[in-house]
Amino acid sequence: MNPMEGNTNEIFYLCEGILLNPNDKTMKDEFNHNRELSFSNIDNCILILEREVQNWLLAPMSLLIDNDIANKSKYVPYKNSIFALFGIFSYIEKIQRYKDGKPYTSGDTQSTTILTYGFKQLFPEDENTQYGNNKIKKILENTRHSLMHSGNIGDNVLLNNDYENSSPVVYKGSNNNLQKIEIIPYKMKSKIIDDFEIYIEALREVSNIELRENFQIVFDEFYNNEISMLR
Repeated sequence: MNPMEGNTNEIFYLCEGILLNPNDKTMKDEFNHNRELSFSNIDNCILILEREVQNWLLAPMSLLIDNDIANKSKYVPYKNSIFALFGIFSYIEKIQRYKDGKPYTSGDTQSTTILTYGFKQLFPEDENTQYGNNKIKKILENTRHSLMHSGNIGDNVLLNNDYENSSPVVYKGSNNNLQKIEIIPYKMKSKIIDDFEIYIEALREVSNIELRENFQIVFDEFYNNEISMLR
């Protein structure tokens, strides 16, 4: 048994390769010759978010969806994609909060509003996907909300990585008469991976003052406990 297990000062990983040691108040990057990092350095904080999202959210999601694509037997091609939707919607809200400078706190009632706005930014309207906020909310009710509360997608939602739709998400019907929501998980995944790369690149640009300030607000709130350990 690890002698540190159960110890409140047990060392732990913030993300892959970045080890925080409350005992000697250090945070080191094992992927870069144990270089010491600091929460007071915004570039170090950006690195932590980058590793966290890439390795603990995007990589597992890609593994699940890629396995679906590789497995063409009946009923199997979409089984992992149902679970991968958890990660997709988690990403949308998480990164939109970073972009807006709105950290999640207990009792927060803004989740649906933030998620709706983030969804619209990632999957904007075009000639094939004419839907506004009300339709986006209907999509969320039958995907993200249904998954969170019932462990499955709702009525009229179909996942298929073989759809020939040009858009990752297509809503069929009107605001009051939902007929079908077609979702292509691998296209949604590809879109959020591209979005994250653009976001990280923008964060590293010192001229993007507001974006960096918003990032720091959310980061500091989320890692408040870890930051206090190194003081």
